[in-house]
Amino acid sequence: MESLLQKIRKNWETHQLSVLKTKPRYKKSIKKPLRLIICVSGGCDSVSLLHLLQRLSALLHLKLHVLHFNHNLRPEADDEQDFVKSLAENYKIPFHYKTAKHLIPGQPGLQENARQWRIKESQKLLKRVRADFIATGHHADDQTETLLLKWLRGTHISNLHGMLWKNPPFIRPLLNCSKNELKQYLQSNNFSWMEDSTNLSSAYLRNRVRMELIPLLNELTREGLDSRINDLNEQSSLFREWLDKEYTEWIVTTRSADNKNDCIILLDDLDNVSRLIQEEIIYKFITTNTNIGLNYNNLRNIFELLISENKHWEYTLSKEWRLVKSGNNLSIKKILKS
Repeated sequence: MESLLQKIRKNWETHQLSVLKTKPRYKKSIKKPLRLIICVSGGCDSVSLLHLLQRLSALLHLKLHVLHFNHNLRPEADDEQDFVKSLAENYKIPFHYKTAKHLIPGQPGLQENARQWRIKESQKLLKRVRADFIATGHHADDQTETLLLKWLRGTHISNLHGMLWKNPPFIRPLLNCSKNELKQYLQSNNFSWMEDSTNLSSAYLRNRVRMELIPLLNELTREGLDSRINDLNEQSSLFREWLDKEYTEWIVTTRSADNKNDCIILLDDLDNVSRLIQEEIIYKFITTNTNIGLNYNNLRNIFELLISENKHWEYTLSKEWRLVKSGNNLSIKKILKS
C-alpha cells in the first residue's frame, strides 16, 4: 500500500499541479523553485498538507509560504493563528495572515462571504509575493459533501461534479485522500492540529450533510458511496466537456461578422441543434449577460414559452432583468426603474 507521501507525489505528476500556463523559454528556468502559498487553518486537512508538502519541497522544487485566515468569529481564533504561525516558524517558512473585520456571527450568507474574502485575499498575496499557485487542503470527503450539496440545492446534471484538481491559481493536492488517511498520517507522526468547533454545529447545511446524510448513504450503499460519487463525478465532468465543446462550435457557426449582438439570439439558429444544446445556449445567454444563477426549473419554464404559439412574451428573470421574445428574436433587457 502506497504511503500518503507517495500518493501526493503521484497526484502532483498525474494532474500536473506545478505546470504553469506559459512554459519557460529556457531549460535552465525549469529548475527555478515554484513559489507556493499553502492556506493553513490549523485543522487536520491543511496541517497535513503543510507537513506533506514541506517534506516533498526539495523533491518538487517548492518554495513555500503559509497563509492563515483569522475570521475573528470564535474565541479560539487567535490561538489557531498562533498555532499556525508556530508551524511555519518551525519549518522556517514565511508566515502571512489576514484578519477579517467585516464578518459578523449569524449574518446572512456568512460562509459564502467568508469564502469570497479568502479567495480575494489569497490572490492579493499571490501577486505580492509573486507566487505561482495557492494550495488548499480540500480532500475526498469534501468532494463528496460538495457534490451532495449541489444536488440538494439543485443544479444541472452536467455540473453535478466536485472541485477540480487544478483551477489556477488554486490547486488541491489532497482530493483523493480521505479525512481518516490525513488523521492517521498526523497521528503516526505525532503531529498536532486544532479542531474547529463550528464543524460540529448543525446550523450549517454542510455539517448536516457530513454528520447525518453521508453516514446514512454509506449504510444504504454498503459503504459504496465513494464509488457512486466518483462515477457520478466522472460522468458529469465528461458531459460538461461535451456540452462546452458543442456550445463553442455553435458560437463559431452562428456568430458571424454580421451577427455579433451578444444580447440577442435569433431563434432560427437553434433549429439545427438538439434540445440539450438549446438549453445550454439559452442558459449561457442569460447567465453571461445578467450574472443570474438560473435554476433548471426556470430554464424549463422558458422553454415552455419558446415552444408555445405566442410570438411575443416577456419573462421576468429578476428585479433588474427580463427576457423578451419578439418574433424570431430572443433578447435580454434591463427593467427600467420607475
